[in-house]
Amino acid sequence: MKVKAFLGIVGLGALAAVLIATNPGQEQYNTFAAETLQTEARAAFCQADELDDWLGDLGKALGNICETAIENGTLIGEEDLTEFIEDNTQRQNFWVFSLYTTEIPAVRVRILGIFNRFIPIQQTVG
Repeated sequence: MKVKAFLGIVGLGALAAVLIATNPGQEQYNTFAAETLQTEARAAFCQADELDDWLGDLGKALGNICETAIENGTLIGEEDLTEFIEDNTQRQNFWVFSLYTTEIPAVRVRILGIFNRFIPIQQTVG
């Protein structure tokens, strides 16, 4: 019985050590959030298919210009974007995981950071 208890404690300790070591930090979150925001902006603003249907070749060209501008950071630089995210994010560090709450105009997002991954758990619009 003592061996099982000991192995259980060692196992829990090892799991805790792995969780602590893989708890993503603020910089990792900023990069994740910036990439996600760029993807969302591309989907919301560029909409190449809808522009193509409405304006034909001109719409397709405008959609491509929009996507290129977002990818290259022409509209907003990556450094500015990550600074904006950091300024609008609160991190709660629980050692084995972190909760990130980012509030930008009209949107509040809560993200779980665990095992070097980010998992959206709540999004409030409005």
